[in-house]
Amino acid sequence: MINVSTKINSIDKLQRYIYCVNVLNGKEIDNDFMDFLKQKFMRTLNDVIDVNLKDGTTNDEYIEEYKKNNIIEDTSDGFVLYNHTMADISEMSPHTQAKYPNGFSIALAFEYGVGIVGENNAKMGAWEYNVNKHNFAWRYKKDGQIYSTYGYEGMEIYRKTVTLINGSMKSWLFEYLERM
Repeated sequence: MINVSTKINSIDKLQRYIYCVNVLNGKEIDNDFMDFLKQKFMRTLNDVIDVNLKDGTTNDEYIEEYKKNNIIEDTSDGFVLYNHTMADISEMSPHTQAKYPNGFSIALAFEYGVGIVGENNAKMGAWEYNVNKHNFAWRYKKDGQIYSTYGYEGMEIYRKTVTLINGSMKSWLFEYLERM
């Protein structure tokens, strides 16, 4: 339940107040407002990505693709924001390919982490860490070079984005109403 108090001293303010209450109650959400929110959501998500992926991961070659694959899909009562970025597993070992028959989700790896480091810093979510049961760093080949890793901690990009969005909704609503 939303409790709102305001000083209404003009018809213009009354109309804006009624519009605001209707938006908050879900009775009237126009396309312009939805587009406004979509832009705010995407800007917030991209800011979180830039901050959280700046130090790199063992999957750095997928960062730009990950940024491009954030999708907003309209629904009957609003929209959803999601990412479906998958790694190319064709060059991975047959053993690793067998562990990921449907492909390796970069989106989930960035969110929850991978390997020993990810497992030791587990994030809430349905994700299996350290699927190859390593207890030491493993080696992998990238661009003709051999590297070793223990994995990486999840960046919780979407969780952090949701927290920022929830904290910004009231100010965004007033920002939108000021434009009217």
